[in-house]
Amino acid sequence: MRAMYFAVLLAAAGPAVAGKQAKPSGPPPIEQRAPSDEERSSFDDYFRQKILAESKGARPVPPLFAPEFDIQRQRGKPWQVIARVDSAPRHSAVDLCRQIRSSFVYDAKAPRDGRWTESAQPPSWHVWLAQPKTICTAAPHTVLMEQTLPPEDVVALLRQYPELLSRARLLFAGNSQCIRQRALPFTLRAIAPAPPAAGAPVMFSLVFESDRDTIARVAVRKHRGEYAAWNVSCD
Repeated sequence: MRAMYFAVLLAAAGPAVAGKQAKPSGPPPIEQRAPSDEERSSFDDYFRQKILAESKGARPVPPLFAPEFDIQRQRGKPWQVIARVDSAPRHSAVDLCRQIRSSFVYDAKAPRDGRWTESAQPPSWHVWLAQPKTICTAAPHTVLMEQTLPPEDVVALLRQYPELLSRARLLFAGNSQCIRQRALPFTLRAIAPAPPAAGAPVMFSLVFESDRDTIARVAVRKHRGEYAAWNVSCD
């Protein structure tokens, strides 16, 4: 649903129409449903064969978690069926746990043994802080991590983001897009690199989602090992 949210947002940001011309109607409403028995069983068969092939003769290790299905469409359009599977939690660094999420796409018109394929989108990394001297276990809240980021920076940002967000709220007041969101509760969703700015060669983007489904991005400047909220933008 988040991808569709951005699509709607971009559509709404188009040029204004002058005069009394009627406003274009919004996009058709999004419909969702649970997977059918056929979709679920065919994915189980596909994924079983996949891990068997990847085991190369060794005993295959089944996933710890059941697949999650994301099935939606715009009214009148074909259903888009995606299955997602999370890997077992592992240490990505001493203080960082990671799960890798892979996505698979379903084509109902393909031959029965070829209806599932890996998504063109590469697997995504979802991270959280590790507990001292404890193995990584599934966490209720994870953060999407850009894979090129140094783990030590990700650990520091995961530890400091509440304070960085608190300081960024002061910047919200000076941004017309953000001022109304200044007091909203936010949840950290993603950490990504950002273009160099303000004389700092290293910048990061912290992506937050509010309880009203709005998005705020906090640009963080790294200088001499310290992190500072530098700029904000909101959708």
